[in-house]
This record gives sequence, C-alpha cells and structure tokens, in this order.
Amino acid sequence: MRFSKPYHILPPAAVLLIMLSVVPFRHSMNVGVQGASYVLNYIDTLRSFAMLLLLLWILYMFTIRILFSTALIWIHIVLTLLLLLSIVLLFFYFSGQHHPASVGEVSFQSGFSPQMIIPVLIWILLIVQLSYILNLLMGVVRRLN
Repeated sequence: MRFSKPYHILPPAAVLLIMLSVVPFRHSMNVGVQGASYVLNYIDTLRSFAMLLLLLWILYMFTIRILFSTALIWIHIVLTLLLLLSIVLLFFYFSGQHHPASVGEVSFQSGFSPQMIIPVLIWILLIVQLSYILNLLMGVVRRLN
C-alpha cells in the first residue's frame, strides 16, 4: 500500500502534543540569547507546536493540488516532525529536576553548552518551513507555464 498523503500524519501528532500538554509539568527553561532572556514554558511550547502542525495540515489541505513535488512534501513533514520531537524531548530533559532550569547566556563565543541545542533546533525548524514555501512557489510557476 502506497501512502501518498503524508500530511495526514500531522493531526494525530498535534493531538498527541495537546494530550501531552495536559500532563502537569510546571517546569520552564530560561534561555538567554545574547542580551535577551527567553522563558519557554513546557505546556505553552507543546500547544504552540500542536497549533503549528494543525496550521500546516490546513495549508496542505488547501494547496495540495498546487504543490510541485510529493518528495518535497515528505521531506518537509518528516523533518518537521523529527525536529519537533527532538525539541520536545530535549526541552523535557533540560528543564527537568536533574538539570538547572536556568542557563546562562547562550553564545557561541562562550563555548558550547548542551542547552544551546534547543534554540539551534528551533532555527533549523524555521528554515525547514521554507521547503513548503519553495514547493508552493515551484508549483505555482509550473501551473503558470
């Protein structure tokens, strides 16, 4: 059986994230990034990732006929889910009771710290979202020609 609509994986993943956000986990993680401090709450992070997945699913439902390549769809969805999974797991790991919830300023000049992985993964997640835009633009150009 060939699974040609991989975007239908997104709603169950979003529901799983929403169900995980109901579990009481009151830790947050402070990430200081060059002059700014960001506090990431675990529950809000899970819910915002779930909303991102639902938004992507809705976008795919409306634009599936325009998109250029099924391979780009697979790449986008698989990378998005893998990055979200790794961000959630690392967030849970670094904000747990065994690790300090507050880290110092995250900077590449001050050396590598394990907490630096999460902001880097979030940036990579944002860059991966460009593959959807690229797929959409290539599909529009193909339809215009």
